[in-house]
Order: sequence, then C-alpha cells, then structure tokens
Amino acid sequence: MQEISLNPLMRDRTPMAAPGFHGAAADAPDLRDYWVIIRKRQRLIAGFLVAALGLTALVVFNLTPLYVARGTLLLEAETAPILDTKTPVNAPEVSGEHDFYKTQYDILQSRSLAAKVITELDLADNPLFGGRPRDPGLIAGWWAAAHAWIGQWFTSSNKAGDQPGQSGVPSSAIDAYLARLRIEPEYGTQLVKVAFSTPDPELSARIVDTHIDDYIRRGMELKADTARNAEQFLQNKLAELKDRVEKTEAALNAYRRDHGVIAFSLDETGKGQMLEQRLTDLNDSLAKVETDRITLEAQHDLIQQGAADALPAVMQNSLIQSLKQQVAQLAAQYAAMSDQFNPGYYRPLDDLKAKLDQSRTQLAQEIDRAAKSVESDYGAASARESMLEQEIANVKSQALALNDASLQDAVLVREVDASRNLYKSVLERVRELDVSADAPSSNVSVVDRAEVPRAPSSPRKLLSLALSGFLGLAGGVGLAFFLEFFDDRLKSSEQIERELRLPSLALVPDFFKLMSNGYGGRRLSSRDPKKLLEGAAADSAKSPPARTELKDVMVVAADGHSPAGELYHSICTALLFSQAGQTPKSVLITSAVEGEGKTVTALNVAIAFAQTSGSVLLVDGDLRKPRCHEILGIANHAGLSDVLTGQMQLEEVIHHPMAGLAFLSAGSDCPNPAALLGSGTMRELLARLCEQYDRVVVDAPPVMPVSDAATLSTMADGVLMIVGAPTSKRVVRQACAKLRYVGAKIFGVVLNRVDTASPDYYLYNPYTSYYSRKPSAPS
Repeated sequence: MQEISLNPLMRDRTPMAAPGFHGAAADAPDLRDYWVIIRKRQRLIAGFLVAALGLTALVVFNLTPLYVARGTLLLEAETAPILDTKTPVNAPEVSGEHDFYKTQYDILQSRSLAAKVITELDLADNPLFGGRPRDPGLIAGWWAAAHAWIGQWFTSSNKAGDQPGQSGVPSSAIDAYLARLRIEPEYGTQLVKVAFSTPDPELSARIVDTHIDDYIRRGMELKADTARNAEQFLQNKLAELKDRVEKTEAALNAYRRDHGVIAFSLDETGKGQMLEQRLTDLNDSLAKVETDRITLEAQHDLIQQGAADALPAVMQNSLIQSLKQQVAQLAAQYAAMSDQFNPGYYRPLDDLKAKLDQSRTQLAQEIDRAAKSVESDYGAASARESMLEQEIANVKSQALALNDASLQDAVLVREVDASRNLYKSVLERVRELDVSADAPSSNVSVVDRAEVPRAPSSPRKLLSLALSGFLGLAGGVGLAFFLEFFDDRLKSSEQIERELRLPSLALVPDFFKLMSNGYGGRRLSSRDPKKLLEGAAADSAKSPPARTELKDVMVVAADGHSPAGELYHSICTALLFSQAGQTPKSVLITSAVEGEGKTVTALNVAIAFAQTSGSVLLVDGDLRKPRCHEILGIANHAGLSDVLTGQMQLEEVIHHPMAGLAFLSAGSDCPNPAALLGSGTMRELLARLCEQYDRVVVDAPPVMPVSDAATLSTMADGVLMIVGAPTSKRVVRQACAKLRYVGAKIFGVVLNRVDTASPDYYLYNPYTSYYSRKPSAPS
C-alpha cells in the first residue's frame, strides 16, 4: 500500500513513512537548512551587523586623521672594498646579507636615533610626544584612555618613564616617536621605506627627511670612528707581530742546531727518499730469503722424520738413483738365488751378498751427504733472514727519527711563515689606512625624499566600515549557527524523522496564536485566544482550570472544517493507514513529559474518529492526574479504577458526551495505579472494549515520570507520541527507547504547538485560507 503525507504543514512533500520507518529523511543537511537557520536568526544577525557598523562608525568618524609621509633608501650590503678600512685584522666574515639588512632595520628604529631627531626638531614639547596635550575630543579622548589602559597590561611598569635618559630626551617621548615610526622593507630589493604618521602632513615629511639624514650621517660617523680605531689597533698589532717574527725565526734556528738537522735533508728528494728506497730493497730481499727458508725448513722436517729419501736433492741426484737401481737388481738376484742355495755353501751366493751390502752402504752414504747439504743450507737461510730483519729495524728507526725531526721543523717553519705573512698584511693595511683616511664613503643613498601627503592615510572610513560589516555579518551568522547547534529542541518533521527514526504524522500549530494574527479568516471561538491556550492546550496539572467549556479545546467538535478540525482528521487518517493488513482498534496517546498537549490531542482525535469511524470510546488512563473529565465537564466519581477493582460495572461508568463518542473516566483515587493498570484485568478489559467499540483511544500518563504508559503500551495496538515544540530531543529519545524496550509499537509522532511563523516551516496562511472556506451549498 502506497504511503501518503497527510500533514498540511510539512515542508517535505515526500510520502509519509510507515511506523517501522528507519531513516527516510536524509541525514546530511543541504543548503536550504542553512538558509532556514539564517532566516530564523535574522534579527540576531542584523543586530550583530548593526552593532558592528555603529561601533565602527562611532570610532572612525571621531578619530583624528593621520598623514603618513614616506622616504625611500637604498641599502647596499657591505662588501670588502679596495681599501678595506672597516674590517679589523682577524675579524670574522659577515654571516650574510640577511643579517646586514636586519641590523640596519634595527638601527633605523633605535632609541638613540629617535632621541637625536627629537632633539634636532625640538619635538619633546609637542603634544604628540608627551608635551602639553590639546583637547582631543570626547571619542578620541576615550580611545586614547582605553589605549593607554590596555597598554599598561602589556608593558612593564616604569616609574621613571618620563625622566630624561642619557640623551636628555624623556623615555615617553622616544616611545611615542617609535610608535609612529614604521620601517617598510621592500622584500626582493635593496630598498626600504621610512614612514612616519602625525596629524600634521608637513611635520610628517620633515621628520622623515630628518630621520633619514641623521641615519646616513650616523653611519658615516660610525665608519670614521671604526677606521680610527682600526688604525690604532693595527699600529699596536704591528709592533707585536714584528717581535713575534723575530722570536719564531730564532726558535727555528735553535732547534735545527740542537738536533743537527740540515734543511736540505728534510726535502722529499733528500735523505728521506734514500731511506725509503733502502727499506724497500731490504723488504724485497727479506721476502726472497723467507721463501727459501720456508722451503728448506720443509726439507729439514722430512729429514727429522726419517724420510730423507723424499728430499728433492735425493730424488734429483743421478748417482743416488743409479745406486737405488743397482741395489734393487742385486737384491732381486740374491732373492732368486737364495731360493735354490743356502748361504755359506754356495760361493757365488756369498759374493752376491757382499756386493749387495756394499751398494747399500754406498747409497746410504750418498743420501746422508745430500741431507747434510740441506741442513747446511737451512741454517744459512735462517741466519740471513735474522740479519735482514735486524737491518730493516735499524732503517725504520732512522726513518722515524728523521720524521720526528722533520715534523717539528715543519711546525716551526709554518710559524715563521705565518708570522711573516701576518706582519706583511698588517703593514700593508696600515699603509692603506693612511691613504684612505680622508676618503669617507657610505653604502646608503636616498632614492626618494619624503613628500607632504595630500590626503590622510587613516582612518580609512569606507574600508573600516566594509570590514566591520563583513566581520559583523560573519560574527552574527557564526553566533546563529552556534546557538542552533546547541538548540536541543524538536522543531520540524525532518528533525523528528532524523532524530527519532519515526514518521511525523502531523505538525499541530499554535492555533490560538495563529488565529489571533488573522490567518484563516476567522477565530476558533469568541473567547480570548490566550485564555483558550491557557485553559485547553497547556495540559498542565499544576493549576488546572476549574471547568472548561467543550467548544474551547475540542476544535473538531466545534467546526470540523476549520484548520484545526481538518488537521486532527488527517491524524486519524494517518493512524488508520499506519498498520498494514488491518486498521488499529486501540490507540494509546502519550507524551514524554507532562504539558505536551496529549489530553487535548486525545480528545480531538477521539471526536474525529467518532465523526468518521463509527463508535469510539475515550478512556482516561491517567489515574494519577486525570484531565479529560474536567474538559468534558463530567463528574469523576467512578470510572476505570472502580471497574478494575470490581466496585463498579463497566456499563455503569460509561458516559456519552456526544453522538458516537463514549467516555470512561479515570475514576476514584487508588493507592497503586501502576499495579492496577498492569494487571490482567486491565488487559482483559481493553480487549473487551475493542470488541464493543470500533475505536478505543486511551489518554495515558507521560512516559518519563511514571511507568503507567509503558505498561499500557503493551496492551494497545500502537502508540501515538505527542511532542511539544520546545521539548528536548534527548528526553523524547529516552521516552521512545523506553516504549521500544517493552515492545510497544509507535505509530508516529505529532509535533504540537508549532510556531508556523518560524522559517522552519512554510507560512500557514495558504492552508488556513483553504480550510477556512465553507463548503458551498448544493445547487
């Protein structure tokens, strides 16, 4: 089933969400939301803007006009000239142009330069610099007093501020002078502007020119003083350096004489180079001897192990090899003959044995001779190796001694050379100072002299007003959004759908206020609207009216075609379509707290149902503070509580205030309303009433103060939540959460007592004009 919006006041024309609605409205605000906030707070914004413009106008139109004169200087960074008379000997280099320009800017704003200008122009008696003040006017006087008072909090107190300093000028006059002086560097160039502001244009120009002249003159004087000081310093330094040269030369000669060092022997091509070549040759020889020794040592180890046959000298000796072959042949012959004959009985065998022994003896002698030769060579190689190592150590000692002597000698030579060079440099500088003493120079030149300004530079009235207007508008808008951000009230259907995740069934305007402003063409009643609001819509239990006429609050019964009547009919229609499959039989009407208008809404909804949906029963379920009987003018001697306790029968306490509408009052007081309403008897009674009547409307107590509404909500088909326009979102969210926790079904929310004149809503007059037309009689 398609859902439709029946609320004539809703700005949103999208179809109304179902009771299970979860976020049909967009969470992200659009530009229209911001525009609505601005329109709603337009008086605050306008007041902020007017206050800012008024205060600015009051100040700028009463301030004394100031004239600013400007002069331009060219500052060239200090460089080392041909005749450098500025930099003393051994002075560090300039760290950079940035430091130079910053230094010059500080000099231009120095107190000593300001005191010099004040003295030269006799400005100490001028009211601008601490002299006898003239009448500044009311606003200017206030401004000056405020400025002085604020300045006390940001500057250290100085009781001697008006006393003359070392320059003879009071400190207060120098402070006032520097406050009006501005140094304006033109970054990216070597130009700087000197600006000064006073109410007198000619005085401003004269002060700027004097300030520039004194600055240039001071720079030249400083350079002259520096040159004189440098010359005196260099003269003293020259005498010291001359004595230093003589002492270093004497020390060098004494060292060479004591250590027997000849200057040429320290040359790279002299004795040092010879020792280096000798050491190289010895190392090469040692390497060769070590190789031979290692080889012979290996052969020596073979001899010690009894393996002399493996010596290269043995294996390469032809005689030994021949003897080995002879011994092998004789041993073979002897072995063969021994198999046939026995030794001692066969003479040829004995002769062969003697010959074999003789060959073996000769072979052993030759091998022993070769081994002894190897041992001899090994001993000779070891001795030569030791001798070469000792020789290398001696040469190294000589080289090290020569190095030590040459290093110390080089140190002394460098000292002598440095002393001589420094002496020559200082001597040359002294001669340059004598030549350039009468040639002063300046790296500062005047590009533009100050001109007498024709128009004041401040206050800039139009700019100040424009800027204050912009800031006032921005501040007003910011304050409006700040207040809106902390405004925790529900004011529109979009907020209900976004904050509560529930459909907004209707926005009920403040009809009494609306009609009193002339919307709709006629009034709800002949009575005073303010009294009607107090007696009917307030729904407050603190001071209930003694009796309220039926037509005062039951606007549906008074005129079903009135704007209020049509609105309550739309609420009934929305409730009929709020449940899929079948229309709800019982509706519980409640609010988060008291005073929201739930009782008036319950009465008018019940009457609207009675006019369109057959028999309707209105039950006053607020056993603690019942109100329905007072509005209907019916006595509350017996009612719901009496039926639940069994003291009365249902038929005995039902009233019929109008056709189609039955009413069951709260009844007599009971000690425990919560237990009575939560009993099974109440559930059975409500089911019975739903069978007897087409619709049952229950006016329940507020949700937050007591638990009665939460208990009754589980018995009804659904709940209609009434929210007063100024109610906090947090309170309503807690009430809805409390109902959801017990399983109640919330059909929707009705926002009550809405101010339709607010930019949060469309103006109500098109709807009221439509509803105010009476239907024409059939022709």
